[in-house]
Amino acid sequence: MLSKFIQHVHHSHLFTAKHRVLLAMSGGVDSVVLAHLLKRGDFDFAIAHCNFQLRGKDSQTDESFCKSLAEKLHVPFFHTTLDVGAYAAKQKASTQMAARHLRYAWFEELLKTKGFDFVLTAHHANDCIETMLLNLVRGTGIKGMKGIPERNGRVIRPLLGFTKEEILNYAEHERLEYRTDKSNLETKYDRNFIRLKVMPLLKTLNPSLEITLIENLQRFSEEAQIVKEYLELKRHELTKVIGEGIQIHKKGLLNASSKRSVLHAFIHPYGFNETQEKDILQNLEKNGLVGKNVFSATHQLSIDRDFLFIQPLRTEQATYIEIHDLGEFLPKANMHVQRVKKLTKAAKNELYINLNRIIYPLIIRSPRRGDKFKPFGMKGFKLLSDYLTSEKLNAFQKAGCLLLQNGNGEIIWIIGYRSDERYKILEGETNLLKLLCEKRN
Repeated sequence: MLSKFIQHVHHSHLFTAKHRVLLAMSGGVDSVVLAHLLKRGDFDFAIAHCNFQLRGKDSQTDESFCKSLAEKLHVPFFHTTLDVGAYAAKQKASTQMAARHLRYAWFEELLKTKGFDFVLTAHHANDCIETMLLNLVRGTGIKGMKGIPERNGRVIRPLLGFTKEEILNYAEHERLEYRTDKSNLETKYDRNFIRLKVMPLLKTLNPSLEITLIENLQRFSEEAQIVKEYLELKRHELTKVIGEGIQIHKKGLLNASSKRSVLHAFIHPYGFNETQEKDILQNLEKNGLVGKNVFSATHQLSIDRDFLFIQPLRTEQATYIEIHDLGEFLPKANMHVQRVKKLTKAAKNELYINLNRIIYPLIIRSPRRGDKFKPFGMKGFKLLSDYLTSEKLNAFQKAGCLLLQNGNGEIIWIIGYRSDERYKILEGETNLLKLLCEKRN
């Protein structure tokens, strides 16, 4: 096992003898075997042990055992005591998740403060198999069938190529002492249930089940990479970053093979669940309601004519800025002002207004229900909401609109879009003011 371990570490470029690595040590057979392999392979390592205070006196005995092992192997020893119960209650998390979070936060601190290059954990092939089966039971795509990655950032799992049987055989051959966690025998935990109940039954169908599933894991991992490359191609083809969110081309999405999986890859990172994904796809396939909004805990998805738009939920209050003189435009509204004598053709992000028609305070504000104005070039009034819809603005562009309102309550300008007919410049007028705002997408 030693030669296979060293060969795999070097062949996979996981780490070398020049690296300083930190071994996460529980005291169980897996981490004890990994410690001995590192020592016999002449690697530069230290042992780190977390006392989670979850097993009474056994927790303290585990810590003493790990410290004693570090002394026998002549390697540095780091330990910490963590109040998992209190943290789990505060975060409303499971004990396992709380312990994992605290554990890795401490490892990260040691990496930074003690100069280690990587953290090593003793996960093995059977852990990968159990993860795959758990993901399958809970519901997963091909990504969840890969098991546990051998490298995740600065965390390395060099025993994934070894089965539990190989590890136990090595420990027995080398007469290694190790600790046994009695909680690993309790089937109330999902992973233990898979290990103790499900796997033995499946092995009656296939005595070489571990080997078969390990081969499947390798195949699934390769196939998952193919899927990832396809989804990245579709992401580049069908999506575009818009501010803090994205837009997704509806027609391209519907024409994609496996469109449900493509949609999932695009919107799942923003917190949308499977039920919402089905609802969105059904809406698209039936050419459903334009303007429909779907909300996750953090984002809003709006179904527009040609695109899906995803943006963070807006938590800020409506804009309301009072302008009492020209000097306040730039610092308060990020808008440049310039006195001019002659009218030239205005771009959408520019407004010309006669200074004599300004009534202070001017107001820059968000739209309100029932807002009306007389669009430039038209005779009658129009609801602002109808105008914005006719301009084919999506929900996020509408929400981001700002109005310039005169002191008499009349709307002068839908900033960046269209001015009001009542404030157009007549031939021969002088004493003009030019306002310039940033261009809108």
